[in-house]
Amino acid sequence: MVLKRWTKMLAGLIPAAMVCGSVGSAAAGDPGGWQFEATLYGWYAGLDSEVRFPGPLGRESDVTVDASDIIDNLNMVFMGAVEARKDRWSIITDLVYLNMGDDAATTVRVGPDPGYPATASADLDITTWVVSGGVGYDLLQAERGRLALMGGARYLSVDVDGQFGLGGPFARERSRSEENWDGIVGLRGALQLGERWYLPFHADIGAGDSDLTWQLFAGIGYRFSWGDIRLGYRYLSYDLDDDAAVQDLAISGPVLGVGVRF
Repeated sequence: MVLKRWTKMLAGLIPAAMVCGSVGSAAAGDPGGWQFEATLYGWYAGLDSEVRFPGPLGRESDVTVDASDIIDNLNMVFMGAVEARKDRWSIITDLVYLNMGDDAATTVRVGPDPGYPATASADLDITTWVVSGGVGYDLLQAERGRLALMGGARYLSVDVDGQFGLGGPFARERSRSEENWDGIVGLRGALQLGERWYLPFHADIGAGDSDLTWQLFAGIGYRFSWGDIRLGYRYLSYDLDDDAAVQDLAISGPVLGVGVRF
C-alpha cells in the first residue's frame, strides 16, 4: 500500500510552487538580476479531518466522517514550486492538489443526539487545492545561512461528494464545498552545513476566512551544479469554523523535492 501511494504521488509531480523551495541554494544566472528555481516534489501526505454534511434526520443533524479512513486511496496529486530571487527579495508560490476517495465503513452520527451512532457505508470523493503565494525579504545573509521574513496569502478549496448507505430512507447523497482566503506571515531560511549540505526551514501562521492556519517545514538538502535535492517533513493545519464543510483540516508527511535553477 505504501509503494502504491508513493507511485501515485510521484506520477503526478508538476512544476508550480513550494514554500520550502530553494531557501538554501546558490542562484544561477546573473548575480545582479532575477534568478529562478522550479521544484518538483512528492508529499507522502496523510490527512486528518472531519467532513460534515447535513444529516438525514433534519437540518440540525450531522453526518460526520473521519477523512483518514479514505486516505489510502489517493486518486491524483499535483505538487510543485517556483521561486524568483533578486538581491534580498524573493517571490514564492506554492501549489498542492489532492484528489482522494474510497468506500469506507465508518461510524456516523445521524441525529442531533450524539448518543445515536450508526455504522454506514460511505463513498467519499475529496478534492483539495492549497495555493500559497508571498514576498520575502532577507533579514540575514551570511556564509553560514539565510533568514527571511515573508508575508502573503493562502487559498484553500475543498470539494466533498459523499454517498452514505444507512439503509432504507437514510440513503443519501451529499455535496459540500469550502473556500478560504487567509493572510499569512512567517520566517524561512536555511543553515549551511558545508559547501553542499544545508538545512532548509519554513514556518508561517495566519488567519482570515479560517480561524487559524499554520505550517511548518524542516529538512535537509544537497546542492548540485544544476539544482538541489531536499528531504524533509511538512505539516499544514487549518482550524475552520464549526459550520464549515471540513473541520480542523491537517495535512502532514515527509516531502522529497528536486529543484532546478535557471
